[in-house]
Amino acid sequence: MPQNLSYPEAAALPLVGLTTYQAFHDMLQLQPNQKILIQAGSGGIGTFAIQLAKLMGAYAATTTSGTNRALVTDLGADQVIDYHQENFTDVLHDYDAVYDTLGGDNLLQAFKIVKPGGAVVSLSGLPDGKFARADGLPLWKQALFSLATRAIRKREKQYHVAYRFLFMKPSGEQLALISQLVEAGEIRPVIDEIVPFADFQQAMDHSEAGHARGKIVVKMQ
Repeated sequence: MPQNLSYPEAAALPLVGLTTYQAFHDMLQLQPNQKILIQAGSGGIGTFAIQLAKLMGAYAATTTSGTNRALVTDLGADQVIDYHQENFTDVLHDYDAVYDTLGGDNLLQAFKIVKPGGAVVSLSGLPDGKFARADGLPLWKQALFSLATRAIRKREKQYHVAYRFLFMKPSGEQLALISQLVEAGEIRPVIDEIVPFADFQQAMDHSEAGHARGKIVVKMQ
């Protein structure tokens, strides 16, 4: 636990921190001056991702509503697309990567802005056959995942862009690295609200409505 954080602040870090670190460092091997689109930049994952992308020297674009422009800009976003006003596919081109946290049509559209040889890493899309094979799943599951992701595989071939589904794995070593970044003031947690356990359903409703700015923390006592 970072020494400069409270318990609720520290609780907001592990899931978003490990997920994003593994996406950027392990999967994408993000390099300085590369361009990445981070979907939903004002959410729990997005607020961490913008900070890590900038720390790694990348150019970070993000989508959010106009009311959250100041927040994501303060976190370091280089370009902000208000999804109420414009489509990211109309303004972004030749990107090295997309960090997809939305899935659905946003995921399929993401391939359009990535240059050949780039990659789309998704937390909200479907696992594909590559993921199933790497995870050692039985052949019938590999075939099922391949069938379910036909539309994504079509996009891969059409745009020559790799698709990678991310399922975060626990890592004490990576958590220690993230803790060091937080203690050094390089990354800070962004918390929308801290709610008592009795208001858990209210917190879930707020999260599912897509209005949270950062993480929602549920306090057990």
